[in-house]
Parts: sequence; C-alpha cells; structure tokens
Amino acid sequence: MGENDKTTMSVPEMRRMLGLGKTEAYWLVHRGFFDTILVEGKMRIVIESFEKWYANQIKWEKVEGPPPGEELNAYSYSIPQIAELLGVDGSIAYDIVKRCHIETFTVDTWKRVRKDVFEAWYQSQSKYRTPEDRERDAEREEATMTMPEMARLLLIPRKDVYGILSSPKNVGVFEYEIIADRKRVTKESFERWYAGQKKYRKLCDRSEAEQARIEELRKEAEKPRLKVPDNKPAYDLQETAILLDITYNEVRELIRNGDLEAKKYGNKMFVIRDDIQWFLFQQKLNHED
Repeated sequence: MGENDKTTMSVPEMRRMLGLGKTEAYWLVHRGFFDTILVEGKMRIVIESFEKWYANQIKWEKVEGPPPGEELNAYSYSIPQIAELLGVDGSIAYDIVKRCHIETFTVDTWKRVRKDVFEAWYQSQSKYRTPEDRERDAEREEATMTMPEMARLLLIPRKDVYGILSSPKNVGVFEYEIIADRKRVTKESFERWYAGQKKYRKLCDRSEAEQARIEELRKEAEKPRLKVPDNKPAYDLQETAILLDITYNEVRELIRNGDLEAKKYGNKMFVIRDDIQWFLFQQKLNHED
C-alpha cells in the first residue's frame, strides 16, 4: 500500500505532522477531536477524520502543508476578520458583535460568526461598510460633505454649522444624502448657499496675510501637549481633559454643547485626535478675532 493509500496514521506520525510534544498529542487524541481505531493493539488515527478536524480549526498547524481552517474560513469569520471587513479596530468589532447580539460560536476558545449570520446583520444596518461598499460610495461621498467637513471649510465651530443648516431662512436651500448612516450635504447645494451669503469665508477666499496666520495657528494647535502620547488615534475623556488643560466635567460640557464630538466604543467615550486639534485651532482662531 502506497503512502497516499493509507487510511490511518500512528499518534507519533500525527505528532511529527503538527510539531507537537507527546503530552499535547495524546491530549488531542483523548479529547476525541478525530476518530481512532485499534490495529494489533495500537491506537491509530483515521486520516479522513483528522483532515476534517484540521480544516475546521485554526489553533494547530502542520509543520509542512496547507494552513488549517480551510472549511472553517469558508463558512465563518473570526472577529479580527470582521474588523478588517468593516475597517474598524478589533475592540470595536467585538463591541459590535456584543451590542448587536450577533450570534457566535466558539472554536478553540475563539468566537466566530457564520458568514450568513454576518450578512443578515450587515444588510439590516447602514452605519458600517465593507471595502466594496465604501468603494461604491466613494463617488457619492466625493459629491457631498459631512457637517465637520463643512465646519473646517468655513473655519467655524461645528455647532455653528448646525445653526446654519437649521436656520429658517435656509429651509430648502441645502440638499442631503445619507451615506453609511451619516447625513451629508451635497457640495452643489453648499456652493449655492455660499455664493448667496457674505458672512462666512473659506480659507481660499481670504487675504494672503489671513491665510498665513491661520496656517500658523493650525500648526500650533497640532503640537504635542502635556504628558499624553500624541500618536493615538483617539483619547478617552480624562486624556482629552489633560490635552485641553481643562477639567473632566468641562470636557463633558463641551460634548453636551456640541463644541466637541465624542463617540462611544463599548462603555467608554473617546474623542478623535483630529477633533481635539480642530477644537484647539478654533480656540486660537477665536482668540485672534
């Protein structure tokens, strides 16, 4: 009988295949992960059942051969894979699964989600997007802007933008689109509004001296502050208070008033680094005025 015709293998052969010690190898056998038979009083592993087990787990890998989990990966996602699919941090992916009650199952202590279950959840919401959908949305995003983008374009606080959009005199002036669960203003309607008013000015419509001073203030706002790492993408409220040199309660008040945007991930609130820098820039800009 040739090597390829074998239907069983010995435990030592399995050990060498997976690069395991004797204790761990026999632990796998006694856990009943694959079928075994006795041949002349010696335990042998049924190769077909071993390969079935190997294709449905990801913890143990052959020293030489294909990676594990081929079948498992064909019908399910790990949480890190979901994070990559949605373009979010791993901790956020775990929070989504927990908060949205997405059904999971466990393989080798790791939670996984069936692809059909994930797809059903994905189609039921519009906040999170896969790379393919983000690519399809790119053209619509290019023709629109978010409220924070409008604030940055006009060099004004975000709450002033909401005041502009909700003003009775601007009813019907702005057109909107909802993309990835976010309300966006069409650039065409923004430009129509902008051309019909004189109160607000974009950076490009200001004098060279104003542009130079604003750029100087922007660079000052981006400098590292105090004893908090400046390379993090987001900060909790206590760290934000340190960065802004104000109290924790003052940070919460800024968030309540719409001066600062915070997002909840799990049980904690975080402020994105760019929003902190934008707030500092606004403070300097208002001080200049």
